[in-house]
Amino acid sequence: MINLPETTILNFFNKVLISLTDLASTEDCSINSLINQCKSIVSGGQIGNYESILNYCKIFGLIKIRNDSVTISVLGQKFLDANREQYFEINEAQKQLITEKIIFTGALNHYARELFEFFSLNQSSFLYELSISDNLLSNDHEKIVHFFKYLGILQKHDFIIRVEKKYSELVYQLMADSKGISEQQLEKSLIENRKLGAQAEHAIVEFEKQRLKKLGKFAQAELVKRISTINVSAGYDVESFNGNTDGIFPDRFIEVKATQGTEIRFYWSFNEINVAKRKKDSYWIYILREFKESDLSFNPVMIQNPAHNINKNDYLTMEAQTFLIKETSKVPLSTHSLEELKWFKLKK
Repeated sequence: MINLPETTILNFFNKVLISLTDLASTEDCSINSLINQCKSIVSGGQIGNYESILNYCKIFGLIKIRNDSVTISVLGQKFLDANREQYFEINEAQKQLITEKIIFTGALNHYARELFEFFSLNQSSFLYELSISDNLLSNDHEKIVHFFKYLGILQKHDFIIRVEKKYSELVYQLMADSKGISEQQLEKSLIENRKLGAQAEHAIVEFEKQRLKKLGKFAQAELVKRISTINVSAGYDVESFNGNTDGIFPDRFIEVKATQGTEIRFYWSFNEINVAKRKKDSYWIYILREFKESDLSFNPVMIQNPAHNINKNDYLTMEAQTFLIKETSKVPLSTHSLEELKWFKLKK
C-alpha cells in the first residue's frame, strides 16, 4: 500500500514541475539534473528529500520516469497550468485537482474508501458526517482526516467532521462503486440502465400528454418534452404542466425512475436531491414498476415534493452510502384516474 505523504511534501510538487519544464528546453531531464535544479531554487528555506518527492510525483501521476529520463504527464501539465503565477506553494485549484484525480479516482482512493466507511448521511443537510464522540478513530485514520482537511475535503465543526458539499457527489460515487463489480459488468449495467431509462422517459412524455389532453390542455400537451437529452445536469428528465392553468411555462418537473421489479426501489443522485429541494411541490418522481417498453398499460407511482415526503414517512428508507430508496413496509398509495388513464400517488 502507498504511504500517505505528509502535507508538506505537496508544496514541493510545483518546484519539481517548474524545474522540469525549465530543463525541458535544455533537453537534459535526467533524475539527477532535476534534483539538482530543484535544490538550486531557494523556497523559504525549505529543504526537501527530492528522491522521495519525485517518487510521490510519479505515484500521483504527475510525472513519468523511464530509465533515467523524467517527463511531465498530462495530469502534471494540468496541475502546472492551475498555477499560472508559478508559486511554489500549492493553491486551492491544485488541491481540488489532487482531490478529484488522485484521492477519489486515482492512486490514493483506497484511503478515501477506508475513511468514508465510517461516515453516514445527514438526511437533513444531505451531507456525509462523522461524529467524533461516537467513533474512535485510529491513529492511521486520524492521519487521513488531517490530510483530507488540508486538501479541503473535510471540515471540522465541534465534534462533527463533515464532507465539503462540493465533494459529496464524489463520496457517493466512491461508496456506490465499492461493491467490487468488474468493469465489464459495470459497463453492461450502465448501458442497460440507460436504455431502460430512455424508454421510460419516452413513456412518461406520452403519459403526460394524454393526462393533459384529458384535462382539455391541448396546447400544454404539445409542450411536454424530455429535457434529459438537452441538459443532463437539470436534475429531472421531463418538463410538463400541472394542468390547472393555461400557462406556457412548465410547472411540473419530473424525474423518471424505472424498475423491472414490483417494489419501489431507485437511486437518487445529489444533483436530483438538490433540485428537488429547490423546486419543492413542482418536483415529482414518477416510478414505473415492472416496466417494459412493449407494455403501454403502466400506471406510474407519483411522489410530489420527494425531498420532503420521502424523509417524512417511515415506510421508505434512504441508504446513506448508495442512496438506495426502498420499501420497509407496504407503501400507502392513493389511486387517481381520468377516464381510462390511471396513476398512483404517495400519500402524504
